[in-house]
Amino acid sequence: MQRPTLRGVRLRSTRDALQIFYAVARNILPMTTRRLDAEERRAISSGDVFVWEERCANSEATGMGMERWTDGMGWGPSRVRDRETDVQDDPAHPSAPWANMMRRQRAGSAAHPRAEPERLIKQTYSVHVTLPDDRPRGITRKWHLTAYFSQTTVDALDTIDSIQEVGDIRVPEGLFRSARASKGRREPTEDPPPPPPAAGDPWGLDFPRAPSAGSPGSGAHPNPPKFVLDPDAAAEMRLLDSPREPRALVPLAVLQGRAPPPRDPADERLLRRL
Repeated sequence: MQRPTLRGVRLRSTRDALQIFYAVARNILPMTTRRLDAEERRAISSGDVFVWEERCANSEATGMGMERWTDGMGWGPSRVRDRETDVQDDPAHPSAPWANMMRRQRAGSAAHPRAEPERLIKQTYSVHVTLPDDRPRGITRKWHLTAYFSQTTVDALDTIDSIQEVGDIRVPEGLFRSARASKGRREPTEDPPPPPPAAGDPWGLDFPRAPSAGSPGSGAHPNPPKFVLDPDAAAEMRLLDSPREPRALVPLAVLQGRAPPPRDPADERLLRRL
């Protein structure tokens, strides 16, 4: 039976999603490689997180990918929040009764019977990624994250902060690019190639582990990243940082003795008419 990428967790922001994507990319967490069968769809519960790859033009080269995600549930209108999409389980949807019946049978028990099924909310987030092994071939993958939670159990779910090698790892900047363009802004069709990684580090990450709160040196990284400025920007920075030199002013007597500049002839004619 194919298991979720994670179980018993809730996503608080896209930052959590990116850290899960990064853990999947490093084979710390498993990826969902095929569509869920009937038994696996019945087993979906609050706190389940799935990461899967969409089938695209590069699927033959990668050997992975699914055309779409199916969970056998009916969903209501979606709500976009910080490039994440939330949709709520809709019992009135034609495909919902079967899934609700299965979840009711799984959730109910003799000791704790429950007549109503658990209404789930689905979170989705999509990114484009080029893995280190894909760079020589110029392959870009499209990954999706699908997470489920319910309003009644969300507070009881854990976060990824306590998961080693997932919540304590910093994601390299620019590795994942959102596949959802925000409203009113077009995302670039092509992104510039990432800079070459450091020797021995296929991810190009100098500081893989985020400092924990209260640990020594957590205020600043011992090796902060270096930014290279172009010559014009560097000159402007030096100009802004340099102290201002006092300038000599023209004496007032010189200014008073200087004749005013001649007016425009049109202005002279208008003044004479007044």
